[in-house]
Amino acid sequence: MRCQPDGLASISACLFCDWMRLFMNISMLRPWVFGTLAIATSGLMQAAQAATITLKSMRFSDAKPVPHLHYEGEVVPGDLKRLAAAVRQHVDCDPKILPDTGANCAVLTLDSGGGNYVEGLDIAHFLRKNAIASWVTNGSGCFSACAFAFLGGSGYSSWRPTGAYIDRTIEPGATLGFHAPFFTPDSLGDLVARHGVEEVLGGNRESIALMIEQLVHWNVDPTVLSRIADMGPQDAFVAAYAQDLYLLRTALPNVPLQVWESSAQQALRNACMRLLAYHEQTWPYDTRKQLAGEFKHNIGQDDGGRMLSGYQIVDRPGGLTISYCAVATADVDLKSAADIALFFGPGIEGVMRPALTFFSRPEGWSTMATGGRPTQRIFQKGLIGHFFMAPEQALADGPAMTWRLIGEKYLQTGQAGQ
Repeated sequence: MRCQPDGLASISACLFCDWMRLFMNISMLRPWVFGTLAIATSGLMQAAQAATITLKSMRFSDAKPVPHLHYEGEVVPGDLKRLAAAVRQHVDCDPKILPDTGANCAVLTLDSGGGNYVEGLDIAHFLRKNAIASWVTNGSGCFSACAFAFLGGSGYSSWRPTGAYIDRTIEPGATLGFHAPFFTPDSLGDLVARHGVEEVLGGNRESIALMIEQLVHWNVDPTVLSRIADMGPQDAFVAAYAQDLYLLRTALPNVPLQVWESSAQQALRNACMRLLAYHEQTWPYDTRKQLAGEFKHNIGQDDGGRMLSGYQIVDRPGGLTISYCAVATADVDLKSAADIALFFGPGIEGVMRPALTFFSRPEGWSTMATGGRPTQRIFQKGLIGHFFMAPEQALADGPAMTWRLIGEKYLQTGQAGQ
């Protein structure tokens, strides 16, 4: 495939040529910078067909008893209009009057290799505005433009401090992938010859800047942004491991914790890795050595008089440094609500005070810390299951097998047994 650049708009289109070849048909970017972009690519645009949008059922699951719409195929201009028409036809819902406990107007499952970037972003905003959750099922894939559409999955609470919140889920065995823009080797020389190095590099910077801006808007963890922007033509950031869901602020199906991790002590350690990663602005896997010590019962007492159990952070002496990650001893089985926190060591009064708390609520709102808009925080309705999995756990292995065994029944009945 070879881009034929003609002006700044086509330069920017060519920056995405291979990205499009793999997953996308891009006519994209800020209209006030690039105008309408066209990609002249040996018939690929002519071969593009609109995605199919179908009503699968009027009840997605026991927890989400709302219409289930399915989106499949390439993302092309006009898909948003078709999706909006399907919603008008099948969904009778005003997000503003959803319960204060949070709910959705519909669920959209996605299966797409990508396509038009702007259309994907427009679909994301439509999902947010209409409280439509996004979901990728076991065996399905959602890449590039589809992945950006997926990021818009949302619910809504009529309790004003909450309002819109993130509601996007992938099942183990599903694939979600992001790509960065890059030059095609066979077009770079022509681009530079026609337009000069500065103009070409400026267009590429604008493309990358827009991608980063959108990832930030949709609350992707800042530590992953440079990784995505630095990827090459054959690379993708794919949600393959448990920690990737933390980085993408994306949920697993809301099943009991024991489905994903049977050991409460190990589950606590895994959650502590997320807390420490959040505090230190790194990836959870990179904190594992700091939490390699043994689990300890009753390691201290908080300022409310509760005994605490958990882990001492390696090489932290206590006192005025964050030295422990623990939970109330009474909640150490993690079978219900639990406040897991990083604690300073005992002070003069002999108590340990929290520095950062993860509020785990299987039947309510789970959140990391407090304050800020739910759409810009780690904030989810129900259990954040992947917090309790080992960061390096491959989702396509044991979790996918488990979900294949229990998933369909759980969605329909809310029961995890086979």
